[in-house]
Amino acid sequence: MQITCTNLAFSYPEQVKLLFEGVTFAVSDASRLGIIGPNGSGKSTLLGLLTGKLQPTSGTISRSRPAPRIALIEMDTGDRRLVMTSALAARNPLLATAWSIMQSDSDADSTTEAAAEFGAQGGYAVLAEIQRTLAGAGLPEELWGHMVASLSVGERLWLRVAEALLASPDLLILDEPTSHLDIEKRAQLATMLQELDRPYVVVSHDRHFLDLVGTEVLELTHGRARLCAGGYTTYMATVKAEREHDRDIYAVQTRKVKQLKRAIGMVKEQASSIEVLAYRSSSGFFSHKAARMEKRAKAMCTQLERSLAEATTAKPFIEKKRNYVLEGSPRGGTLISLVRITASAGERILFRDLSLTIRGGEHWCLLGPNGAGKSTLLQMMIGQQRPDAGKVMLSPSVKVGFVPQQIMLDHGEDLPIDLVRQASRVGNEEARILLGTLGIEDDQVFQPLALLSAGQQKRVFIARLVACRPDLLVIDELEGNLTIDAVMLLEQALSQFTGALVMVTHDTALARAVGQQFISLDGIGGWSQENRFDDGES
Repeated sequence: MQITCTNLAFSYPEQVKLLFEGVTFAVSDASRLGIIGPNGSGKSTLLGLLTGKLQPTSGTISRSRPAPRIALIEMDTGDRRLVMTSALAARNPLLATAWSIMQSDSDADSTTEAAAEFGAQGGYAVLAEIQRTLAGAGLPEELWGHMVASLSVGERLWLRVAEALLASPDLLILDEPTSHLDIEKRAQLATMLQELDRPYVVVSHDRHFLDLVGTEVLELTHGRARLCAGGYTTYMATVKAEREHDRDIYAVQTRKVKQLKRAIGMVKEQASSIEVLAYRSSSGFFSHKAARMEKRAKAMCTQLERSLAEATTAKPFIEKKRNYVLEGSPRGGTLISLVRITASAGERILFRDLSLTIRGGEHWCLLGPNGAGKSTLLQMMIGQQRPDAGKVMLSPSVKVGFVPQQIMLDHGEDLPIDLVRQASRVGNEEARILLGTLGIEDDQVFQPLALLSAGQQKRVFIARLVACRPDLLVIDELEGNLTIDAVMLLEQALSQFTGALVMVTHDTALARAVGQQFISLDGIGGWSQENRFDDGES
């Protein structure tokens, strides 16, 4: 199996500017390719080109014969089909139709006929295979009779993975599969991909996940592509080395340009003086010398142009320096005390007898599988929910800034800079620096909030809270809707936050960088407290 993409360029009909151009890479039987890039860079478009749903504006895509079968896994809302019917349809649509009739309230003759057809086509052997695949994907038997639309986001992802494997594709493509998966499920998905006997392409914003599953990284940014061997960490090391190399070349060529400009100026000045002497003298000596000087000046100008071109090509992107530190209150002492609290969801105990003390300046991360009670614990900490048992003591004077999973801002026409200024007493310059520290900069600070992405709106919301210098910043799943670059900006800023911080995250790299202490919930009543991060990886 081979798909070769050469100098791909693409633009949508309503776009004047190309979304990207010059994209060249190949997918083969050994490929483990990760694709990264900011929102809007064209990652999903590139997947559409690979699957054949889109055609390039220019460039070529060649596929081996017979054409590779491709399974695309992307998040969807599901439909009203039952899980088992949906999985059967991926394996054999005719069997799925017969099975649906068998499970419906159709008349006896139709049901009998469908059962006979199902058996004649080897349906029961296929059914056993599907049951094993669904169970292996983490979908228990009690879910097989549920409608696909009723599954959680994570459960639908595992169903789509199971369906893709049942279809036996030559290439598996996953579009942001780690969204809404907890650390444990991300690790399970990584293990499944590591053990997969076929190539795959993954778009992801999770750095740790890309390190586990990728042997190549393709970055789309600023309309261009960069392909590097290795996982995300190797990619970053390669980019850093290339940037340092470019800086060295730029420095050398810049010095050479300055020297050439000075030398050209001196030569032209000397040539002008000699031309004056030639004009006053009837001798041809001075005219000949002036001509030689002019020729030398032209040669030096040609060299100057070459050095300017090399300097321009090598000129590195100079990232803006943001020295602003996210300041919280310097308040010390105990902010929150939890004493043997218990919480439940219906009949299920989320956590039992949990005791915890959070002091000023401490950074805590809450970890655990989806549905384990992390958001519930946060809400109890800040007084929005009462425990079933135990005691929560939050000082009335503690100033809390709370960032929920989903940000709902009724300020669509307001500007980010105004929202930050209105939330506190900071001036324009301090508000711009604070927003820039969180990646909202240049024209974005003057754009109506409604024009910003969900991830950008979340960062504006955080900036508003931090501008008020809270004693305690509480964040529920920071990384949702954020690209790798945005998460890394927040990672750097939050690691220097001077107040207390409690954060729920499923991002392994983010937890390691920001957290100082950790609470892990298992979702069945158990919990543990650690002073180091451990995701089970060596």
